[in-house]
Amino acid sequence: MYLHTRLLLGILAVTLFALLVSVLVPLASLRQDVSRETEASMQLSGLLLDVEAGIRASDSAAAATAGAAQKVRTARHLRHVSVTLTDQTGAPLAATPHETPAIGWLERLLLPQGGERSLSYPLLYGGQVLGALRVRSNPLSEFEELTDRVASDIALLAVAILVMAVSIYWMVRRGLRPVGAIKAALTHLAAGELDTRLPHYRLKDLDEIGDRFNHCASALQEAAASRRELTRRLIGVEEEERTRLARELHDELGQTLTAIKVDAAYIAREAASRAPQIAACAQGIEVLSAEVMELIRGMLARLRPHGLETVGLRESLRELIASWEARVAQRFRCSLTMSEEADQLSPELNIALYRLVQECLTNAVRHSHARSLAIRLSADPHSTVQSPPRVRLRLQESGGEPPASAPSGNGMGLLGMRERVEALGGQLTIHAQPDGLTLDAWLPLRSPYREAAGG
Repeated sequence: MYLHTRLLLGILAVTLFALLVSVLVPLASLRQDVSRETEASMQLSGLLLDVEAGIRASDSAAAATAGAAQKVRTARHLRHVSVTLTDQTGAPLAATPHETPAIGWLERLLLPQGGERSLSYPLLYGGQVLGALRVRSNPLSEFEELTDRVASDIALLAVAILVMAVSIYWMVRRGLRPVGAIKAALTHLAAGELDTRLPHYRLKDLDEIGDRFNHCASALQEAAASRRELTRRLIGVEEEERTRLARELHDELGQTLTAIKVDAAYIAREAASRAPQIAACAQGIEVLSAEVMELIRGMLARLRPHGLETVGLRESLRELIASWEARVAQRFRCSLTMSEEADQLSPELNIALYRLVQECLTNAVRHSHARSLAIRLSADPHSTVQSPPRVRLRLQESGGEPPASAPSGNGMGLLGMRERVEALGGQLTIHAQPDGLTLDAWLPLRSPYREAAGG
């Protein structure tokens, strides 16, 4: 069944039910109205027959008149009519009890132009005219009942419309509830929660949408996993290339510069007494060789932090921080807070965290010109349903220049950090503060993407 079919059938059922109630309730009251009309007709006929029978049974004209007046005076209230007994001159002798209803807007609108109508019925005793019974119509009483009926019908119609509106609202709300779930699923998918899936709703059109959504989400999840695995491998290749380049710089260029420095020192020593100018040139070469070697040491430290494999992450970060503080003298300070569990991470996590801190230090000093950077690194090896084992890294700048715009994360440095974190199955968020940036990152203690690829 399609969604529009279900809604149409539901609305049709509610409408038919409301129509049925609106017809049956007036029909039920119609029976009472017919009974009341019949009773009123029989009551009027009975009064006329009683008056006629009383006159015939009387022994004088005066007794007949008095009996007729008594019958009329003691009669019950007649519906829509009134009966008046008059004498031969037309003077009223007795009348049935009646009320004169107030004239309202409905009576003024619907009251016939002829107004009241009357009929006279002569009373005879022994051929002598005693008087007459005048039957006068009372349409106002009919309008009074009609007003009550209209009020009850309007109330019934209002209740029926209200019930129908509530029922239709409930059906439409219930029928469109999957639309809200689809909207929420799209929001989760846009936020990067690629494991979001839609259930089956037993509606053909919504199930088709759900199947296509689930297929797209699965394709996106597989593509993201493949991209992250490729990024992780590229990062691995990059680290291997850095290691190879660092090794070649250390082994080849380092040895060559050492030889040049030794030769320059020998030339300076031998030419000190015989050729002072040559000795000065040799000393200059020696100084330049030392400066180049110092530059290569800095490049080696940036290419491959060998301390990660020997002294660990804590000491490597302290050495990195100290080198940056020494470069910018008194203009920059950095604090490091690190938990004990963070000293026992895998080499893959160590290098990832080191690169994140390295990039943030470069950004803080060169771009935001921050005066201080607070680094907090903690690891939680315990697993819960809401929080799997993870490593958390927080870097907060202060004392820097306010960012010109909110960080989009699309810069080369920030993009590289985000790709590195996501390649290991983590998440990176960046917030703009008035005096710098705040970076929050978490990484799982085990990379789910590598386990999925290996398993």
